[in-house]
Amino acid sequence: PLLNEDFHDWSAAYTGPKFNFIHCDFPYGVGADAHDQGQAAALGGYADSPDVYWALLDTLSGAMTNVVADSAHLMFWFSMDYYHETQERLSAMGWKVNPFPLVWFKSDNTGILPDPSRGPRRVYETAFFAARGDRPIVRAKANAFSHPGRDKSIHMSEKPVPMLKHFMEMFVDDYSRVLDPTAGSANALKAATALGAPTV
Repeated sequence: PLLNEDFHDWSAAYTGPKFNFIHCDFPYGVGADAHDQGQAAALGGYADSPDVYWALLDTLSGAMTNVVADSAHLMFWFSMDYYHETQERLSAMGWKVNPFPLVWFKSDNTGILPDPSRGPRRVYETAFFAARGDRPIVRAKANAFSHPGRDKSIHMSEKPVPMLKHFMEMFVDDYSRVLDPTAGSANALKAATALGAPTV
């Protein structure tokens, strides 16, 4: 089910069955709510300061005992601005983090252009995948996927279901208990359901 809850409060109080696939698409902590190139005005924004990002990581760390199964996978979207810091934080939680991230290439050339006079447009997004325990994947998939990024109807940082399904085919089947702590458009949950994950 979809719950309209604060992840910080919900995870601290949770006592139910644990989840073996966690899909995290936290705010990246890069001020996306202030980018004049984004779609915050049209679709609604959200707080995206570094403090928000690191606080959510702290909450995920605290949830490792009561929310995350001993054998689990994690798919964690992040900004390359925080590659090493994020990898270190996740490793400290007990995740074995693959250093080669999953890459969504936005085939329609969309993305943030930080400084048109001094650098390129950022047309891809990255996610770490990690394991807790010796959990095998369901099937091997390519670690990059090309799909347009412009189609957004619900959320300013909406990720497309076909791309999510491609990567989640590595982790999700009918034995999966899936948690997306900040579900946004809920497209990750749609992808997981399409791959057989039970709705709980």
